[in-house]
Amino acid sequence: MVTASPGVVRVARQVLSTIVTNAALQIPGVIRMAQVSDQWSRLLGREVPKQGVTLTIKDNTVTADLYIVVANDANIVNVGSAVQDEVAASLEHMVGMHVREVNVYIQDVA
Repeated sequence: MVTASPGVVRVARQVLSTIVTNAALQIPGVIRMAQVSDQWSRLLGREVPKQGVTLTIKDNTVTADLYIVVANDANIVNVGSAVQDEVAASLEHMVGMHVREVNVYIQDVA
């Protein structure tokens, strides 16, 4: 028996951004998302998005760029890798989107 879908489900970009942010903040060592006002973003010549997340979506595939601040006693590489894994798993599990890339930019340590 085949049933037809009663309509369309659309997920707002802000919802995806919230999923990404929440997944990143669950990782031990992540202090917060970087903010536009963080001094290092200007010095490095890289614009930080307002919420610390940029998403590119094409054909149900997402690329996420995250800008984070990590704890000064954390292993930065391990934290970055864990953030990549958690963000990709969260997006795939919660909304069923294919994740092309999760790029993590460490903007500062605190």
